Amino acid sequence: MMDTSSLAYKKWMVVALLWGSHFITFVIRISLGVVAPTLISMYGISPTAMGLILSGYSWFYMASLLPIGFLVDRFGPFLVMGYGSLVWGLATIAFPLVATTVFFFLMRGMFGAGHSMMIPGGAASLSDWVGRDQRALAVGLTFAGGTMGLAFGSPTAALLLDRFGWQWVFYIVGTASLLFSLAWFLLYPLERRGPRTTPEQEKKPVTQKDRVSWGTLLRHRSTWGIALGQVGYLYGYFFFVTWLPGYLVMERGMTVMRTGFVASLPFLVGMLGTIGGGVLGDFLIRRGVNPTVARKAIIGSGLTGSTIMIIAAAFAQETWLAVVLLTLCMGSLRLTTASSNSIPIDLAPPQATASLASIQSLGGNTGGLIAPILTGYIVDVTGSFQLALIVAGGMALMSACSYVFLVGRIEPWQLESRTDAGKTSS
Repeated sequence: MMDTSSLAYKKWMVVALLWGSHFITFVIRISLGVVAPTLISMYGISPTAMGLILSGYSWFYMASLLPIGFLVDRFGPFLVMGYGSLVWGLATIAFPLVATTVFFFLMRGMFGAGHSMMIPGGAASLSDWVGRDQRALAVGLTFAGGTMGLAFGSPTAALLLDRFGWQWVFYIVGTASLLFSLAWFLLYPLERRGPRTTPEQEKKPVTQKDRVSWGTLLRHRSTWGIALGQVGYLYGYFFFVTWLPGYLVMERGMTVMRTGFVASLPFLVGMLGTIGGGVLGDFLIRRGVNPTVARKAIIGSGLTGSTIMIIAAAFAQETWLAVVLLTLCMGSLRLTTASSNSIPIDLAPPQATASLASIQSLGGNTGGLIAPILTGYIVDVTGSFQLALIVAGGMALMSACSYVFLVGRIEPWQLESRTDAGKTSS
């Protein structure tokens, strides 16, 4: 029988691997944002067309989410996440091979399809390994990997672009991603490499009838609340991920090298906000605060604060002030990350955790899909990012209202599996 320290080590190893998955994928994601102005200049790509290329990720990501949630619940996160990481790494290396808009879109889409395993796989892994009293911190640390990847990836991509050319940005970060895949297969704990089961289900094989259907999940108001809430949250976040470097170059007149370092500032503060939000969420729950109050208070205040900051940045005349406001906006936005992504784990039973996380992520990535396209279109039509920033602020406010007012009580659901439903009807 394993001792407590061994279990604790494996738990935090899982958290570290999930941190790594977020880190490397967001290095890849910001790399295209850094390279985008160069591609626009070299190949005569319009901002609208670049917005479509940047959105290629979301089209394929969203198409993959619901089946991926089922696969994770059926086969476990180890295999699904591992193979997904191979897909996103190879798609990144292949991105520069053919310099056409259509190929850029398709390879970005394949990266998104591989990346779709990460949220449901991460939710399933944390459900398996982390209790409620440490859940927000574990989620916060995991998602901090993404903001750290953005902060690290922005200057790194700018440096690689300046020294070696834009193609080598993708060759190098794609190779680093394949090294992460190797680490995942070697280091993920052996106990949870197979199908996911509850303690009762470990005594018998898990069949299709034992699983909770998507229809059952969609009958809950809170399912729609967290999905709609993620729409506004990820709209604002994806604006930063896809267009922040372009905004600094095209609107504020910065050089690519300077942009690489300045663009990292919001993501560094965002990393602190992500971890801080996780620590605060667990602290409140350990102090006896009702989970509903704790989660909603953090989410509502963080999203409202980000709305105020980004709209103020839209009207800032001085570049330094705009950067400060956008940096504070990202910190406030990411304060909500741990709480919002803990909710599917709080609500769903283990055999449906990945499916509920997939539904939430599918809703959110609708906003993520729209953000780069609409931003590019607005810039094309108005010649400015001002309206694009205002729209992002409005979406964040809509997200706050959805989480606070549409999501119900945050407590574990007692859901019927298909087997239970059949017994009841009989």
